[in-house]
Amino acid sequence: MDQPEIQQIAADILVIGSGPAGLTAALYAARAGQRTVILTGKSSSKLDLDYAVENYPGFVSIKSRELLDRFKDHALHFGAEIIEADAMDINLSMDPKYVVTKEHMIEARAVIVATGRPAPAKDRISGEERFIGLGVSYCATCDGPLYRGRQVLAVGNSDEAAEDVLALEQMGVHVEWMTGDGKATTGPEELLDEVKAKGIRFRPDSRVREIRGEGRVQEVDVEEAGEIRTTRPDAVFIFRNIPFSSLYSKAGLKIDHRSCVLTDTTQKTNLDGVYAAGDITCGGMQIVTAAGEGARAAMSALKFLRGKT
Repeated sequence: MDQPEIQQIAADILVIGSGPAGLTAALYAARAGQRTVILTGKSSSKLDLDYAVENYPGFVSIKSRELLDRFKDHALHFGAEIIEADAMDINLSMDPKYVVTKEHMIEARAVIVATGRPAPAKDRISGEERFIGLGVSYCATCDGPLYRGRQVLAVGNSDEAAEDVLALEQMGVHVEWMTGDGKATTGPEELLDEVKAKGIRFRPDSRVREIRGEGRVQEVDVEEAGEIRTTRPDAVFIFRNIPFSSLYSKAGLKIDHRSCVLTDTTQKTNLDGVYAAGDITCGGMQIVTAAGEGARAAMSALKFLRGKT
């Protein structure tokens, strides 16, 4: 199984998120002549639910998905580029800033965070957020080589999880894979056959309950057949949606008790060249306010870039 080649991309403005805030920000930035990249992530915008919107100016009633498509088409018309991938690692304090996905290293002179309302923590493993970057990883391609010849746990229940487990094995990592929900993986049978053929330990009836350690991952409690056993892997790879609020906090952004990114009235965060807009700021929580914040964030980012030229 060949590893994906990492593509290097240099942008003027990187927008993380493709809801009304992110797409409006991208429209303003691209229209101003800046190379603008939109990192969509795998999480859907609420507008994808396709409900009737009756309070967005200019439309007595419009389906939310159609409105979102119009936002997207408008941004693309002015040259914005879209990458459909999740951010796996973020560094917002450097110049340029960078974001890593499974297949991309995106450098940007300014970043606008617009990933929507923080998701509830109900699916997270106890201790997970504490050890992000300290033995908890969401990216086999990014971090797998660090654990060559070492023992890791992999958690996930999808065909992508199976692909990532195989990628880790190919890198020389010793993997024990559990689906995390006590069920067999939903991945294709041929992937499972390949996992078994490689001798990878696959435990569909096990789930990770808690991750512990001093300074980094040291112990993991695993439940199997109603009993808890403690393992001592070098890392835990979790293959599902990433808790962005934790990723942003690790990158140095100020986050409040609701997991909302804090900004001033210009949408500037506490980090130079980094802005936030839309529901991630827990502001008006409306399409029109998200779009307004996206426009303001882009104008602030453009002003920031003018000061650097």
